[in-house]
Parts: sequence; C-alpha cells; structure tokens
Amino acid sequence: MIGLFKEKPMSKKAMEFKMMREELQRRRKEELNRMREEREMIERTMRVKKKEEERRKKKEARKRKYTESLREARRNYLHMANVWADLARDSNVATALGLVFFIIFYRTVVFSYRRQKKDYEDRLKIEKAEAEEKKKMRELEREMEGIEGEDDETEGVGGEQNPYMKMAMQFMKSGARVRRAQNKRLPQYLERGVDVKFSDVAGLGKIRLELEEIVKFFTHGEMYRRRGVKIPGGILLCGPPGVGKTLLAKAVAGEAGVNFFSISASQFVEIYVGVGASRVRALYQEARENAPSVVFIDELDAVGRERGLIKGSGGQERDATLNQLLVCLDGFEGRGNVITIASTNRPDILDPALVRPGRFDRKIFIPKPGVIGRVEILKVHARKKPMAEDVDYMAVASMTDGMVGAELANIIEVAAINMMRDARTEITTDDLLQAAQIEERGMLDRKDRSPEMWKQLAINEAAMAVVAVNFPDLRNIEFVTISPRAGRELGYVRMKMDHIKFKEGMLSRQSLLDHITVQLAPRAADELWYGEGQLSTIWAETADNARSEARAFVLGGLSEKHHGLSNFWVADKLNEIDTEALRIVHECYEDAKEILQQNRKLMDAVVDELVQKKSLTKHEFFHLVELYGLLKPIRPNILDIRVARRTQFQEMMMNKKETAQGSNV
Repeated sequence: MIGLFKEKPMSKKAMEFKMMREELQRRRKEELNRMREEREMIERTMRVKKKEEERRKKKEARKRKYTESLREARRNYLHMANVWADLARDSNVATALGLVFFIIFYRTVVFSYRRQKKDYEDRLKIEKAEAEEKKKMRELEREMEGIEGEDDETEGVGGEQNPYMKMAMQFMKSGARVRRAQNKRLPQYLERGVDVKFSDVAGLGKIRLELEEIVKFFTHGEMYRRRGVKIPGGILLCGPPGVGKTLLAKAVAGEAGVNFFSISASQFVEIYVGVGASRVRALYQEARENAPSVVFIDELDAVGRERGLIKGSGGQERDATLNQLLVCLDGFEGRGNVITIASTNRPDILDPALVRPGRFDRKIFIPKPGVIGRVEILKVHARKKPMAEDVDYMAVASMTDGMVGAELANIIEVAAINMMRDARTEITTDDLLQAAQIEERGMLDRKDRSPEMWKQLAINEAAMAVVAVNFPDLRNIEFVTISPRAGRELGYVRMKMDHIKFKEGMLSRQSLLDHITVQLAPRAADELWYGEGQLSTIWAETADNARSEARAFVLGGLSEKHHGLSNFWVADKLNEIDTEALRIVHECYEDAKEILQQNRKLMDAVVDELVQKKSLTKHEFFHLVELYGLLKPIRPNILDIRVARRTQFQEMMMNKKETAQGSNV
C-alpha cells in the first residue's frame, strides 16, 4: 500500500517535454524583452523627433517675432522722422527746438566736465594722503630699527613700550610675508564661466539619470539629509579616452549652478617634497570656501596608483600626495558641501583605499556611444555649422561604429574644412562620410599606381568581401575600398560585427572558422586568378593572421583533439598542435577557394566596379550580390534548431494522440 502513494519518477519523454516547455517560456520572455527594448528605442526616437520639431517651431516663432519687431521699429522710425520733418518746416518751432537742444547739450557737457574735475581732485587728495601715510610708516620703521639698536640703559615710558611695539611689527611683517607667499604659490583652481548643460552633451542614454541624481544632491541636498540619506562625496567616471568625461563633470556643475574647480592629477606631484600634498590641501580649502562646489580631478591614475609599487623618493612623494587626497575625500577634516568627480581610463590600477565606498561611492562607466548616441552627438556638434537640409546622420553613424564623441566632433570639423576647400556654403553627407574615412584610416594616398596594381588590390579586397558575405556573423559589410590611406598600400573592407561576440570574446567555434576562412580569401583569390606560379605577397598579412588564429583555435580547446584542456606541453604535443593548426588552415583555405569559384561572376563584377570607382558602399555591393551572387545557405543558429526540434516533437505527440483516439473509436 505504501508503494502506491510514492511519487512515480517522470519518464524520459516527460522530462524532455518539461524541459522543452521551460525553454519555450524562456524564449518567450527573451522575445518579450527584445520587443520591449525595440519599443523603448522607437519611443526614444519619437521623443527626439518631437523635441526637434518643437525646437524648429520655437526657432521659427522667434524668427517671426524678430521680423515683426524689425518691421515695428521701422514703422516707428518713419513715423518719428515724419513728425520731426513736419516740426522743422515751422520756423518758430525749429528755433525753440534748437534752444532746447543747446541747453541740454550745454548742461550735459558742463556738468560732465565739472564731475570729472571733482573726481580728479579727490583722487589727487587720496593719493597724497596715501603717500603721507606710507612716509610716516617708513619713518616709524626707521625709528623702531634705531630703538632696537640703542643701549639698554635708556629707560622710561618709551623703553617700556619698545618690546611690545617690536613684537607687533615683527608679527605684522611675518603675516604679510606669509600672505604674499601663499598668494604667489597657490594657483587659482576655480574655473569661471562654466555654462555647459546636459543639452550640450549627447549620447548619454541611461547615464543621464545617474548624473541628474548627482545634480539633485546639490539642489535638494537638505531633503536627502533630513531623511538620513548620505550624500556621496566622490564619483569616479571610467571609460575609454574621448567619451566626454570632462564635459560631463562640467555639465553636472553647470546644471547644479555651483562652482567648478578642475585640476589634472599630474599637476600634484613635482620634484620638491611636500608640493603635492600642499596643492591638494589648497584645492580643497578653496573649494570649501566657495561651497557648494564640484572638484574635478582629471586622469586620477597619475596620482592614485596603488601605493608601494614605486621605490625611492618619487614614490614617497606620490604616496604622500595620495594620503592627503584620501584625507580630504573622507577623513577627519570632512567634506563639507563639496563633491569630488574624478576621471580615469585605468580604474584597475587605482589604490583600493581610494576607490572604496566612502571616498568614491559611485563608479560610473561611460561606454562608447551606440548608433543613436552617435546621431545625437553629430547633431550637437553640427548646430553651429552650415549643414545641408538633407544630411543623413544615420548613414554617418553607421560608418563610425566604435568612435567616441571627440572623434565625431573632429569629423564635423574635417567636413567643414573640406567644404571651405571646395568653396561651398553647406556641408553635405558626402563630406561627413569622407571625413569619417579620414578619421578612421587617415588621409588619402594619391600616389600614381599602374592599372595592374589597382586590379590586384581590387581582387584582394573583393575576395574578402565575397567570402565574408557567405557567413552570418560577417556578412554585414558596410564599405569596400581599394584607396590606400595613411601610408598603407592596401585598401580595406569594413564589416559591422556584433559587439558582444567580437569585443567580449563570445564567438562560437564556427564563427572562428569563418573568420579564418575570410583571412585566407586573398591567398585563394591570388592563386585562382594568377596561378601558383604568379603568386604575390599582397596577402601575407592576412595569411599570418589566419595562422595565428588557427593556433589560438587549437590552444583554446575548440579543435577535435581538445589540446586546450591542458597547459603542460611536451615536444610531441607541440608538434601535434602545429599539425592540427595546419589542418584547420588547409580546410578553411579549401572552403575559401570553393566559395570564390562558385561566385566567379560576382568577383569579376566587384573587381570591375572597384577598379572604376575605387570604393563601394553597402548598397552598391549588395546590389551586385543580388545580381551575380551564389551564396551558401545561412546556417541556423542554436535557438532556431531548438525551436525546430520542439515543433517536430509537438507534431509527433499530436500525431500519436490522434492515432490513439482513432484506435479507441
């Protein structure tokens, strides 16, 4: 009886069905999340367009109002001119007006002269009084020096007052010397005229929410304190160079309306011992005196490296400066109403005591902008430039994948220079695209080359593009060119790759093999077009990259023999690794040759277009692919395979159920 109530174990099919149901639910959640993100992006784009439309309407309204005010002023001017002309025709009125104007002119000139004369006399009196006071002070100093040298026998009232007078004069002189030395030594860290707002900084995304919260610490600080919330005293901005960390710090101070103190961390440490610590104290003393304020320290890693790594007096001075900075951030002195914002490109080398909570409570990573962020940054920097109405910012943003705000700003400047060079009045999309290529690859090399050289370059780049378009992770080709830049003799193929896969190291085994195949495509094309006896070295660099990737492929444990599961190699194992890498290279090379042979017409068409135009855009290249390409069928990814198997299993279960129902009937 007890066995009847025991829970029966699930069958294998039931387990599989349960796992498939859970996988389906997870897939649905991912699909819902993806749809939610797409909807948020669409809503964000619509909000941006709405803001632009409102800004355009406001601009038109201001322009209309300004035009109406000009017209009104012109009408008033004409009316007054007519009134004065009518009055001037009457001789009596003209005489009276002349007398009135003469009296006004006389009173103005005479009174102004008398006032200036009186001011001059007062200034002379003040200067004379100051000179007499200085003279008396010099006489008093000489008398006191004489009294100091007299014999002690002189006694009386004057002798009794001498020590006190002497002490007072010495105290006054020493205080004056200290003040002069301090005023001469301490720099002025306050940066005046900071009017940067968040509207001047584009491409922030969700980072803006955190920065707006920092602004609230200044504007609503009392509300946080009443509720027991500790206001962070330090914010560390991390990110690659050029993303706008300094500009963000200025925007925080500008939005909060507080004073902004800025200094580079390299200015703290000098050859003299104690200078760095004194400058840190002076910086925070000045910030507290002008609170509320923001202290910005640029390139914090120059002084904030981990202590004890540098030996000698230079390391001791750096450590002393860092210790003083730690005290000012969170020590016995307290912070007051001062928030410190620091920026660095290397947060991994900072001292642990510097980045702990209580000193730098928040660490904000500022990544490179995405495509929407790049569009916003380009529009911000193009505000004061004569841009054409049909400028395609999205096309420029697609061409500038991986660029930061500083590089995008330079693209606008280079495009403006190209406009001036061509004697035009507007910046076009072509100017921006050319400037983007200059920023990425350098200036165009205009050396003369033979037609055979151009054809060889075209075959080299076309082979990589034609082979890459057959693989799902590499087929998004943005640009193909054979125009050499920055001293390089070769062109290049720009592919828009998945950031997560290629930048974060999440490539699959097949994706790595596809990349090796693309690197070997120029070698295969050279052999197919010119034969083994006429091979060149134009493909040497890409072939070397393919060999290195094949060896890394084997050592990473992705080959069939799984060499990457052990790090202890002996001589025979090293030979096996090289043999396995060579086998992978030969297999990928044969795949590249097969793809090029199947797409011979596409290769010829791409080569001819490149020789003629020197560059092909994404639209032009894929137009040729549609006409002449014989692409390999795209392999399904793992999610598609799972969905197909789940559907097949469900159909099988439905068929069994129908069969069982039919047999029962």
